[in-house]
Amino acid sequence: MITELYSEYKEQYGNEAKTAQAKTLTRKSKSILTKYCQKYSAPQSVDRTSKLLGKVESVKSQMQDNIASMLTNMEKTDVISNQASHMEEQASVFKKKGHELRQQMRCKNMKMTAILVGIVVGILLVIIVPLITKAGKAASSEEN
Repeated sequence: MITELYSEYKEQYGNEAKTAQAKTLTRKSKSILTKYCQKYSAPQSVDRTSKLLGKVESVKSQMQDNIASMLTNMEKTDVISNQASHMEEQASVFKKKGHELRQQMRCKNMKMTAILVGIVVGILLVIIVPLITKAGKAASSEEN
């Protein structure tokens, strides 16, 4: 910037600058200074290094965001993994309790079946035994 400004200033006011009094070229040189201030106000537009550094900073910022996002995802994955293992433990307990309950219900079912069979056999005995004894008495009285 300084070399460009120096060369243009030298072209326009070279001889005048050598002999001028202090602050006499201020108004005349204002246009040149304004032009270079505007041109170099955004260094990325003029300087390749600044432009490249801007891109590097942009990529760096994006990578930092990606890393932060990845860390957040890792934390969420850990939470989900913990929940999954907890649910797996609960499923194991549920399966064990279900098996125990099935066995208990099978035992109760067998008891109920045995009781019902006993009641039916008892009722049949109550009905059939007197009939058989009457039939036996009737057969023995007919023989006599």
